[in-house]
Amino acid sequence: MKSRVFAIALLSACSLAAQPVKIVFDTDMLTDFDDVGALACLHTLADAGECEILATVSSTRGNASVAAIEVINGYYGRSDLPVGAPKGMGVLGENILAKEKVNPRSPLGEKKGIDGGHYKYRKLAVDYPQWVKHLDADDAPDANGVYRKVLASAPDKSVVICSVGFMTNLRRLLETKPDTISPLDGKTLVERKVVRWVAMACNYPFGKEYNSEWDAESSRIVLENWPTPVVFSDFQYGFDVYAGRSLAEMSGVRNPVKDVFSGNIPSREEVAADPAKWMRIGYGEAGRSSWDETAVLAAVRGVDSYFNVHRGRFRMFGGKGEDEWVPDEENGPHLRLTEKINKIEIGKIIDELICRGPKNRQ
Repeated sequence: MKSRVFAIALLSACSLAAQPVKIVFDTDMLTDFDDVGALACLHTLADAGECEILATVSSTRGNASVAAIEVINGYYGRSDLPVGAPKGMGVLGENILAKEKVNPRSPLGEKKGIDGGHYKYRKLAVDYPQWVKHLDADDAPDANGVYRKVLASAPDKSVVICSVGFMTNLRRLLETKPDTISPLDGKTLVERKVVRWVAMACNYPFGKEYNSEWDAESSRIVLENWPTPVVFSDFQYGFDVYAGRSLAEMSGVRNPVKDVFSGNIPSREEVAADPAKWMRIGYGEAGRSSWDETAVLAAVRGVDSYFNVHRGRFRMFGGKGEDEWVPDEENGPHLRLTEKINKIEIGKIIDELICRGPKNRQ
């Protein structure tokens, strides 16, 4: 009976709410660009009154990730949103293998490769400097303080955390001690204030996935110790949900979201010439794989709106960032999204959100 009650509570927590969903958005904003689509979706949903964005933090440091977040926040008329980044640990620089931080004042240089690594985010800071407050993520506030302030001031069981990057910030949050912000330690604060965590992470049924692999120790700690219901949009779900070409090809003036998609999605002709090649790396005729955007849809509109779910647990094992899904329909603390509505339709929903543009354009 106890497990059945927990299952009902877990599903109920993920249903659509009458009031706007209070969201903290946590992104790596590093090599890929579905992060931009996810943040654009979140702002559009906030414009529609479906959610309230409490903070937008980066899970990487020593780069332009926070600046890119600030540009998108500014474009949607929310320059005052709290931002932050991790301190002292986690992924550093322009990519997961970098050993040095990005010099934010060095020449931009030229784009390299299909997505240019971190180039697109540095370019946002160059092209839209009016919204940049922290050119170097290391100069942004500590994400720990941002999280603790937001959670401490929120009603109990009211905040949804949506993470589409590394679990560095979440690990650091769980490990925080009582302070002047709150007398609660991090895990207790999360348990009291967070209603659910929605994550783009992990590989089903096992393997390695970018977000969970590259700070594997933080992933292990968080997956073992997170005290609230968790929903995963894993690699397999979002891989064949394609979106973004409609925005990339949309006429009209430039904007930062359109710039990123139009500058990084291969042309229709390129995709048509070798669709199998492009599909292997997450591109289709309709655009880019929508891993992060699907997490935002689940976080704001709930799992019942577009998805089915399986219940169990994602866990880290081994020493090289491997994860696996352990099914447990009775007692598993995690849900993973599976297909309910055709994924082509999910892609169209995402396209509509990112093409809509800001309600309060700055």
